[in-house]
Amino acid sequence: MANQDGRAATRPYRVRVGGIWYWVDPTVPRSALEPGDTVIVYPLAGEPALAVLQDAPGSADPAAADAIGFSSLEGERFTLPPAQIAALHLAAVDEVQ
Repeated sequence: MANQDGRAATRPYRVRVGGIWYWVDPTVPRSALEPGDTVIVYPLAGEPALAVLQDAPGSADPAAADAIGFSSLEGERFTLPPAQIAALHLAAVDEVQ
């Protein structure tokens, strides 16, 4: 990713993933994110990942309290416990590129 420490960002920034540029907005609160949103996931340990949110963070679903579901752009599903996510930022394809 172009911004190696975007987890601490306070203003929108761009990243390049797989030849595509994305605008990332760290100002959108986690509670405003919805299933289907493209996000950058910054885990406490490991590399950030561009993913599609499958579960709304903080939803009423008891399973979502234990883990938040994501899928890679290739469709591979994975989950992370909320306590293991350092930052979760909304992302969108940069149409200008």
